[in-house]
Amino acid sequence: MGVTTRLDRSAAFDWRTGLLAVLFGCGVVEVGIGVQLSRTGVLAVETSTMLVVSGVWVGLFAWCLLRRRLTEGEALVQLCAMSTLLVLESLLVPDPTWQWVCATVLVVVPVAGVVFLRPWLLGLLAVGVAAGQAVVVLARHQDPLLATYALSAVLLCSLVPVVVVFVLAAAVRSAQARAELLARTDALTGLLNRHGMGEAADGAVRAAVQRQGVLGVLVADVDRFKAVNDSWGHAVGDQVLALTARTLRAVLRDGDLVVRLGGEEVAVVGTWNDDDALTRAAERLRAAVEAQHEPGVPAVTVSIGTASCRPGRSRVGDGGPTAAELLARLVDEADQGLYAAEHAGRNCVRTSPCSAPPEQTAAPGARIGA
Repeated sequence: MGVTTRLDRSAAFDWRTGLLAVLFGCGVVEVGIGVQLSRTGVLAVETSTMLVVSGVWVGLFAWCLLRRRLTEGEALVQLCAMSTLLVLESLLVPDPTWQWVCATVLVVVPVAGVVFLRPWLLGLLAVGVAAGQAVVVLARHQDPLLATYALSAVLLCSLVPVVVVFVLAAAVRSAQARAELLARTDALTGLLNRHGMGEAADGAVRAAVQRQGVLGVLVADVDRFKAVNDSWGHAVGDQVLALTARTLRAVLRDGDLVVRLGGEEVAVVGTWNDDDALTRAAERLRAAVEAQHEPGVPAVTVSIGTASCRPGRSRVGDGGPTAAELLARLVDEADQGLYAAEHAGRNCVRTSPCSAPPEQTAAPGARIGA
């Protein structure tokens, strides 16, 4: 746990936290200018008051520097504090120019909130900012019509950038989510790819440890798939792979990982009570593929190899396998069982002759020591 803490503290700045730090730094500069103006008598406000406000800005700035990666709750507190400070500044400094500066800077608060907050929290923050702007405008204009006109202009200037930034941020998040999905899944079958299996390795090992079962890997290969491509064409071959992937997912449990390793090879990763349960699951998969039927798609069978180990809670150290490396090793071992199944005539299940010693299995998120 101590190692994790040190890594977090030495991590690079989160760009969103850096954005808030820049805003608070600008606030420090702004109030610093106000202090000088108050000393020269340009602003009718006590210098001590401006120094107190400046101290609060410095505190918010230091908070960002120390935390480096703010949570949503921390960001909300800071943005609310920023809004409150700007409203107080406009009330404490009766200068019209200063008041309009505060009202204008308030626009930045919900814009910054777009990158941190969920929509409903952003809506509450925007309402709070609008109320603060109303206070600033009404304190400046006593005439109701003029105050209404000024307030509508200020609110419009606030709404437009918030909406634009919100839409752009939503588009960026959507594109990012799609890119991440494409990076870890296979486009043809919708199954995980090797990269996706590596990302999910910690969870798979952790599940086996918690359930005190065996971590099992099944590697299935579509029998004589080259002949399917040669006789029916690659388009039909793709349909065979997609149909086989759907069949496997329909038979498997929700928590099992289904991975396309490449070509016509598919791996399944999950936790079972023992090796016999793993073998029975492999046999169910084999039978399900043999029974699958879809018009225009040739019938196929699969050969399956299995491998397993019982992960242990080993100490963290150097030189041992990570969870991802453990899964990769089990895949290699299951491949040996697959070769045995193919040599036995195909359309059958064989277990790898290899086994993973418990003392060399990985705990989730860690390396195994000697």
